[in-house]
Amino acid sequence: LMLDGAQANPVCRWGPQAERTRVLYQSFRSSRCGYCNDETAVTAWMVGYSVPVGLYQELMNHGWQRLGTAFSVCSMPATCCPQYASRTDVTRFQLTASQRRTLRRVLRFVGGRCGPKPDKLSAAELDAEALAEAELSLAAAGPPDSRKARHLRWRRRLDRLRQRAASAESPDAELSRLLAESAARRLRRRQRNSAHSLADYARAFARLDPGRFQVRWLSPDSRELRDSLHDEYACYLTYQQSVHRDVDFDWSFRHFCDVMVSTCLAAERATGRGTYHVQYWLGDRLLGVDIVDVLADSASSMYFFYNPELLRLSPGSFSALHLLSRLSTWHLSFPQGPPMRYLYLGCYVPGNRKLAYKSGLRPFQLLCPETRRWFDFDTVCRALLLANAGSKYARFAPPAADPAAAAALEASSAAAARDALKVRLPGPSGGLVQPKFVAVRDLPDGAFGRSTAAALDLLGQLAELVGPDAARQLAVVLEVALLLQGGG
Repeated sequence: LMLDGAQANPVCRWGPQAERTRVLYQSFRSSRCGYCNDETAVTAWMVGYSVPVGLYQELMNHGWQRLGTAFSVCSMPATCCPQYASRTDVTRFQLTASQRRTLRRVLRFVGGRCGPKPDKLSAAELDAEALAEAELSLAAAGPPDSRKARHLRWRRRLDRLRQRAASAESPDAELSRLLAESAARRLRRRQRNSAHSLADYARAFARLDPGRFQVRWLSPDSRELRDSLHDEYACYLTYQQSVHRDVDFDWSFRHFCDVMVSTCLAAERATGRGTYHVQYWLGDRLLGVDIVDVLADSASSMYFFYNPELLRLSPGSFSALHLLSRLSTWHLSFPQGPPMRYLYLGCYVPGNRKLAYKSGLRPFQLLCPETRRWFDFDTVCRALLLANAGSKYARFAPPAADPAAAAALEASSAAAARDALKVRLPGPSGGLVQPKFVAVRDLPDGAFGRSTAAALDLLGQLAELVGPDAARQLAVVLEVALLLQGGG
């Protein structure tokens, strides 16, 4: 399906570009799964040319994802590893304690400050608030009798401190000092975590020496990307063979260019929309690359790969946090476009440990595979995924009050979407000769010969997968094999 070479905007093979976006549609078929490595993934594909960013955003809201010059969507009832489209709200994102630790860990690493942990606090460093908290702890002799986990942890910590203080000359004074020391650490940690926002960490990274650590946003047609393409390929190859342990697949340079460098999105440089390679450099060493599509009022992380030696630094979380920080200020660099609202995070596969970090990017949302509506992961999706663990996939939307009426409305909408599509007619001999597109509602009888019924079924399937808004923007080329069958 991929067009050849590392083309940023490949030449359309189906005639000159019209007012609609042209796509070559290929129906569902089995292929190799990137998660379980079996040949049991069931996926439909579209190859696109010069796709507007607004159209791709609409496709993403129906579960499609870009890979190179093609878009794919899986069949949730049939595929081996159901893939839920996911996103997070840039405007409402809040850092967690775990994410702050990740940012501090990476900041220490790239800043060259990975030394030993600091020494224990001395008595002179304890502030009045910590001492007061220690006095209250001793006076109260512990929290109320409770079986809550935090109270049990508090009692265990107090028992350990009493054991340490027992050998001192004055056990009570030593216990007071140890409690104050513990309280000081806890208070300072709480203050540090609450004070530092994502913007604070972004400023800390920006203050680093660019010769040591640098983040580069490069467009696919830039000279800087061409000059660093072999560095990217070396990092990509090492990542696939080490992290995913894919040693038998064809990870050639040409394949890398097809799926990672080629793009079918039409760039809008005035508003900063289009595809970027976000490169993370430590000196002359490439740490990782996030391939990002900046769309109308959102962005999509298409694929992220990194040096496997950095696994302990949680590179996936760090890159997502960097994107969230950059997107929150995108409108300041490109005021011609609207502010960024969402960061699409690719697919979420329940039970896949490599993707688990995504659910921590709250508010995290998943797309309902049946209604194509977004639902909050913590309040809706998590419980339904657990309850439907034995099923093929979970529906997040509540059942319709009137199933028959809902089904009729859905069928009517699908038919209207199909009729809104334009499709390319085959030539007199059944080949793709005439660059003529006709709305499905205006198709003449027997337009595809013996394959007319099959062609209409395919168009109906595509319309259901993309939705009515996207259908009105597409001019479809069906599979050549189908058209050749209908040449009579």
